[in-house]
Amino acid sequence: MMKVGRAAVLAAALGACALSCRVAESDVRRWETTERGPFKLVAVITHDKYSWELRTEAALSLVRMPPRGGQRKGIGFLIDKYKAEDETEKDGALVQLPEAARREIVARMAPELLKQLGTAPPARTEDGRMPADPSVPYKDATFAMLIHEPPLVSDEAIRTQLKDALTAWAQTGFEDRIENGSQQYGLEQMMRYLGAPSVRQLPALINENAHRVDRICALIADIGEDQTKLKASEALVALSKLYHSDEWLQAQTKIVKEHNAKNNQKADDNQVAGQVAKIQDRRVTEEVFPAMKKIGGRPAVEYLFGYAGDGKMLENRRKLALAALEGRVDKNNPQDLQRIFEIAKNNETPDSVRDVAFNRLGEFPKEQIVPKLYTLFDPPKWKVRWVAASLVLKTQGTKGVPEFMNHLPRTASTKMGMTEPLSYGGLIAKMEPGPGDTKPRAAITPYLGAKDLGPKLTALGFFWEGKKADRGAVQPFENDSSPLPKCEKEDECSWQCDVPKASNPKETEPKELKTVGEFVKFCLIPSMEK
Repeated sequence: MMKVGRAAVLAAALGACALSCRVAESDVRRWETTERGPFKLVAVITHDKYSWELRTEAALSLVRMPPRGGQRKGIGFLIDKYKAEDETEKDGALVQLPEAARREIVARMAPELLKQLGTAPPARTEDGRMPADPSVPYKDATFAMLIHEPPLVSDEAIRTQLKDALTAWAQTGFEDRIENGSQQYGLEQMMRYLGAPSVRQLPALINENAHRVDRICALIADIGEDQTKLKASEALVALSKLYHSDEWLQAQTKIVKEHNAKNNQKADDNQVAGQVAKIQDRRVTEEVFPAMKKIGGRPAVEYLFGYAGDGKMLENRRKLALAALEGRVDKNNPQDLQRIFEIAKNNETPDSVRDVAFNRLGEFPKEQIVPKLYTLFDPPKWKVRWVAASLVLKTQGTKGVPEFMNHLPRTASTKMGMTEPLSYGGLIAKMEPGPGDTKPRAAITPYLGAKDLGPKLTALGFFWEGKKADRGAVQPFENDSSPLPKCEKEDECSWQCDVPKASNPKETEPKELKTVGEFVKFCLIPSMEK
């Protein structure tokens, strides 16, 4: 009996070996490159007749399997879905497994995944090309396992280790890896999944050698913690100061001269300075300011305020500094309001800069800005009043029309451009009255007969390019001899419009206007007949 029992045990062992020992690790490796290899690897993973070591090796083979037809298909066979040999769609091998078996294989895969995720990207070649990053397949597979529903990594300790490893992977060689197009899951997608911890180290990458400051700051702005955003804001300020430093300008001058010499380009010192200025302008206006707008933060906001108000800075840069403050001013901080207002009211501020300053003022509550805007209705430059007054009207309803009219110029001695009252009238016409408020036409009509020039012209401007049926409202003023404002040529506020030539009515010529009646007769009424 004893002999028979031993024979039976031996036979059983030999049978088991016939099933499992026929597949060795060398076979698994070879199947990574054969046509039917992926299907065989799935079979090894999903059958419990094979050892855990072999099943784990088969899973890792699918991870590192070379691209087929230009695509890496291993993740489909292992985690997502794939087409079987009979063309039916099947779940990936890990999904097919019972929970206990999947948990075992994932636990055995983890050390190799962690090892590969710990490698830095290969250095770029001398000509700047980026070699293949062998860790990418492991990153993609790990990420796919983590985001899969239902979860494929059920052990919380392993799940935490893998997430931490992905976070470190993302922050190591960030600029190369964010540009790596071989990834099945983009780096940004992965970092957004990982959340705030994945961007904590990114502010340290904000320097003059960074090529993707925009991408860095977009990620920090979207998912970073307040402390990370603050560090990024500080880093951007430091970077902008660097770009304006004598040391940086001297270094760039040397680089430009060497480049010119290497490429046999002749340039004198002024031309070289121009080349450096273009580099500086691109770095500041296309890189730093847009990044500051994304990040915000008090350091960046304070810096942009100072830059926009500095008359020594270039006009276009000052304008873009104010543009970068959009949505970043503190509406509860009176100092923010005052600093923008000082830029807007300064007579030395270029018009293009002032226009953006008024846009920023428009972000504050109307009860804060309207009183300040009314103080700008009698400036040396009529355009300042024009922009300020237009902003007042955009924040008011018809209930505010009387106060508005009371602040307009009273006589022709105050410079006033023709476009000014026309635009005021147009803005009043577009007002939406609140419950119980006067409608725009009813609010404007009493001012047609006003003694003061500004309100009268604004009321007439209400009908500019209006309906023919409304001509009767303005025709009584065709003979109004009230003088129009006079301006010097440099004031750009002349009153004129095109009228038919006496010699050929089909052609037009500009006519200088002297009185309100001439404006009504030659400009306003014809505009209502078009």
